[in-house]
Amino acid sequence: MVYSQNNATPVKKYVTLILLFVSFLILIIRFYILQIVEYNRFVEIAEANRVRIIPIKAPRGNIYDRKGRIIVYNESQYNLNVIPYEIRGSLADTVFRRISSVIDVSINEIRKRVIKNWKGDFFPATISEDVNFNVLTYIEEHKLEFPGVLFTYVPTRAYIDEVRASHIIGYIREIDRENLIKFKKYGYRKGDLIGWRGVERIYETILRGKDGYEYLQVDAHGRVLGNLQERKNIPPTPGNDLYLTIDLEMQKYCERVISDTHGVVIVMNADNGEILSLVSKPDYSLKLFSGIVEPEQWNILTNDPEQPLFNRATQGLYPPGSTFKLIALITALNEGIIDSNWTVNCTGYYKLGRRWFKCWNLGGHGIIDPVDAIGLSCNVFFYTLIRKIDINLWAKYARLFGFGKKTGIDLPIEEEGLVPDEKFLDTKFGVNGWTEGMKLNLAIGQGDLLVTPIQMAKFTSIIATDGKVVQPHLAKMYYDRSRDQYVTFTPKVDSISVIRKDVWELVKRGMYKVVNWKKGTGIRAKLDFKDIKFYGKTGTSQNPLGEPHSWFIGFTDGSERLVIVVLIEHGGTGGSNAAAVAGDVMNYYYKNKFYEVKKLAEKK
Repeated sequence: MVYSQNNATPVKKYVTLILLFVSFLILIIRFYILQIVEYNRFVEIAEANRVRIIPIKAPRGNIYDRKGRIIVYNESQYNLNVIPYEIRGSLADTVFRRISSVIDVSINEIRKRVIKNWKGDFFPATISEDVNFNVLTYIEEHKLEFPGVLFTYVPTRAYIDEVRASHIIGYIREIDRENLIKFKKYGYRKGDLIGWRGVERIYETILRGKDGYEYLQVDAHGRVLGNLQERKNIPPTPGNDLYLTIDLEMQKYCERVISDTHGVVIVMNADNGEILSLVSKPDYSLKLFSGIVEPEQWNILTNDPEQPLFNRATQGLYPPGSTFKLIALITALNEGIIDSNWTVNCTGYYKLGRRWFKCWNLGGHGIIDPVDAIGLSCNVFFYTLIRKIDINLWAKYARLFGFGKKTGIDLPIEEEGLVPDEKFLDTKFGVNGWTEGMKLNLAIGQGDLLVTPIQMAKFTSIIATDGKVVQPHLAKMYYDRSRDQYVTFTPKVDSISVIRKDVWELVKRGMYKVVNWKKGTGIRAKLDFKDIKFYGKTGTSQNPLGEPHSWFIGFTDGSERLVIVVLIEHGGTGGSNAAAVAGDVMNYYYKNKFYEVKKLAEKK
């Protein structure tokens, strides 16, 4: 037996062992990375060679009026997309060049759109939206020349021609970075659309559907071989249909009545807060948002000096003018500061110190009681009255009726308004820095007092119902697809119980005179129907930018109590423009209502 002597030194032995150990360690780490860390990625790559996942956008729910007449629905469009993983490297240049020649978009712009709309290497990135039929057919006919290119069907919003209702409906837009972070946990992805304004925003979770997926098997060239057998497609779930409280015909009429003005018309049910019509002019066409909104178009809209995106009904802050005289009178009567027999002698002006405060009737109204003071809207009566009321008490009653806070209407943006009190005036002008004259201005709805038209609608409904407080709202119900049933909204209801019955009655007598008395300031609102009692109050609010704003608030009485608020910016006196519009709208409503009742009776 022959033995060979091992001449390796201990150092060589250790180096060899270390090299062997390191080699094995590298192999183990590499094995771990391939099998564990990057397992999903390689599976995806392997799957991508044979599977194409196509997201299918779910249509949003339709929007109807209170009678089930369609206002917003969905149309379809086709988007052109690429699968980034399938057109890597030099192939991308070739494909982009071919696409560029077909859709007339530069190669650089196509690259930008791929980066902007990238959601993953294996998901479609949109490069052109709403492509026309010629593009669609050409690419389909030359499919082999466009590997990794495909079309996806996308539902888009469509609107009827009859009304705009833009400040009610709002619009949808692509989700931005801020909202994406906020709503990512609800399944939103980059590029998704989301309600941006109006009921589209407030009822986003109801209107939004759930996207589906289609799994296709493809060959090595990206050609579709058919649906994947081992994986079922997931169909999209459409959003729920939303039914609004508005009446399409009323909305249409109100939009037409004030089409040439800057103003607001609100018609609301006093008993349940359902809004039949809410118009804010100027507005915009919803059709601008039915497809792609080009940046230039958006800039024109946002920079328009007419402010069509501004909802005057909920965001507009105005001095209410003489409509607010009712607050001072209710305060004084309910607190026992005056009674119904209290009178003032209006000589056409009120003297406070060295200042003279004029009545709108410079000739004076003579001896006047609370009821006629409302009917004639006598300034001197209310100048005299407010001197007897503590400003904090007046502010307390104003807040009792909801002024100085949001009404809670189901629209995304609403202002609170402002009710000045002693603390506010001390802060603004310094302690003892403000005068009694400011109180006189507040009594007639001027000064720092600011309200929104929707607050005035709520205020009017409280008077109409002797203290019932309803939340103005636009959504009536929705159809829940998952449960196959209709779900009705139940807005908040409250009441003001501190006002005495005789106070409500006196105020209503005065408001009835406003509209139905020959001397009443709102006589132009008088209805053609003797069976319908119509109550109102006019207001003329001064502003430093031109003609005064014209106000009218009112309500009808009977089996159905409707509230109407009209504001015409720079419309002159309340008794002229606003009252005329209010009468016009209410006459239209009851004329059609009686016609419908007659038709129903004839059918029976």
